[in-house]
Amino acid sequence: MGIMDMITSAAGQFAGGDHGQVAGGLMQEIDAHGGVGTIFSSFQQNGLGGLVQQWAGGQTTPAAPDQVEQGLGGTGIIDGIASRTGMSPTVVKMALAVLLPMVIHHFASSGHVTETGEATGAPAPDSGSLLQSVLSKLA
Repeated sequence: MGIMDMITSAAGQFAGGDHGQVAGGLMQEIDAHGGVGTIFSSFQQNGLGGLVQQWAGGQTTPAAPDQVEQGLGGTGIIDGIASRTGMSPTVVKMALAVLLPMVIHHFASSGHVTETGEATGAPAPDSGSLLQSVLSKLA
């Protein structure tokens, strides 16, 4: 079992239900797609750059599932998480609507990316601590 599999498993146990599994899958997809900057870029390219910047700035109100679908359009992240977790893309989008604002804010507030998604050169946060931080807000 790889480290990301362990994180996904721990996420499912810690938060329970869909959010925990999707959070673990999201961490794997972020790693697989070259980092959180991919999410910023995708939202910007798909006309939702202002939304992701609000999240980075601390406004972590959940998004609508269609905003998640539009923002991540073309990345394969939703389908990748669905495949990893065995959930439907609809369930994944609903969970990401809650999780993405917190994940984006965590990366920005920890100094790993700017509010526009540019890497700062700081080492990427430990996936386990990031996941624990996000999931503790859901508990």
